[in-house]
Amino acid sequence: MTYIRIEWLSASTDCDQAGCSGGYSEGARVYFDGELALDLEPEPSCYGRTSYDQEQVFGLILTKLGHSLVETSYE
Repeated sequence: MTYIRIEWLSASTDCDQAGCSGGYSEGARVYFDGELALDLEPEPSCYGRTSYDQEQVFGLILTKLGHSLVETSYE
């Protein structure tokens, strides 16, 4: 069995540009059995950013472990 550890990350930045109050993003570092498997570094920006929410992180973990994820919604 693979031991998985998730280190949740967040980052923010201040913006001096008009109409922007600052940028915030989230990410994670994921370790499998103590080895870094995914480095999803958050990159905040006032206009555009790189961010990973929990759902995306868990999906990437499943993919890294060789599983396919199919999401459906029922209305």
